[in-house]
Amino acid sequence: MPLTPLPEDNTKRYKMIYTVAGQQHSVTSRSSSAQTDANADAHFVACFAALDAILGSNVTWVDLQVALEGSNVFNSTGTWAPVTGTSGVAVATVDKPRAISFPGRASSGRKSKAFIYGVRSDHVTPATYEQDPLASPEFQGFQGLLNSQTDFWLAIDGVKPTWYFRCNYKTNDHWVDEARQ
Repeated sequence: MPLTPLPEDNTKRYKMIYTVAGQQHSVTSRSSSAQTDANADAHFVACFAALDAILGSNVTWVDLQVALEGSNVFNSTGTWAPVTGTSGVAVATVDKPRAISFPGRASSGRKSKAFIYGVRSDHVTPATYEQDPLASPEFQGFQGLLNSQTDFWLAIDGVKPTWYFRCNYKTNDHWVDEARQ
């Protein structure tokens, strides 16, 4: 039986705005209404620290925004200090469209995914377009945070998913078109 669709604004959401070689992206985490901006900030600091060694030197996490439950208006939390990747290897134009997708599923049956752009260009995409199980220590650390950060990275219904110990490599057609311009 299919799950009933839920409105986008069903939970409180935190959105990290970041750039990859000048192209703006965002990653959104659903959270409980009790989540504080300072705690969300700390969670994203930990996520950046886990991924930093594999993110390009031209990736900058710019701003943390929040939308309250029942609202689709995102406002800056004012708590975020921008950080830039330190790997020394930039994301080349050909790799800007590449995303890493971390899947999860809540006990309620709802699926969740976290997409991250900006993996440095010297990171090789496997022939199978997946790591199953996760082989990169950075991806292992990020996946661990998805599972361990309390009341954060929730499914659309507010239930904490189990984030699988794998990831998929995807190329986003929109960003391929942007790279061709």
